[in-house]
Amino acid sequence: MKEKQGCTVGSRRQVEPLPLPSALKEWIREYEEEPRFDRKLTNLKHVMFSADETTVTFKGTSFYSTTMIKTPYGRGYISGKHEWVFYFDNCMGQVAVCVVPAKFKEGKNFNLVPYIGHCVGWCFNQVGRATYELPLWEEKRYYSSLFNSWDMVWVLLDMDKGTLGFMVNGKELGVAFSEGIIGNELFPAICLCGEGEKATIISSSTYL
Repeated sequence: MKEKQGCTVGSRRQVEPLPLPSALKEWIREYEEEPRFDRKLTNLKHVMFSADETTVTFKGTSFYSTTMIKTPYGRGYISGKHEWVFYFDNCMGQVAVCVVPAKFKEGKNFNLVPYIGHCVGWCFNQVGRATYELPLWEEKRYYSSLFNSWDMVWVLLDMDKGTLGFMVNGKELGVAFSEGIIGNELFPAICLCGEGEKATIISSSTYL
């Protein structure tokens, strides 16, 4: 008499894994990979990378340079809650943490502060200003007190609610922006402007 085929108690028969939702696959990839800056999405004439790509140093002498963060599959974020943590060293000018849309990446506007000229991104800079659309020197609204060298800065992006906020050294500062976010594909970035300024990315997290 033939034995019945199939799984039994203690069986080692291989079972095909169930397909994972795309959002979960991206979360797993982001969780498993160390956060890094992207050499292809910056101006290498003005920025120097550490060997592990977790720290960038501004080596230019004038104006700004924006460096983007590597994202799963090179795509931006269109839904979910996301958090990035940065550590700054040797802040000399008006460094900034940023969120930029796909058109900033496609236009390779890495020599610009994201918001100069027109709506190409959102920033929270070292002197405590949260800016969108306006040049830095025209922005009158203060968001918080300034942050300095050796401070930790969080970027808090909620694509479902359409809000962007920040934290400094664990203190949440509240919502900075609630317009223009929903419907965009967004990417995290940092902006340096003074020779010797350094930024290190500590973590990149997505909450399902």
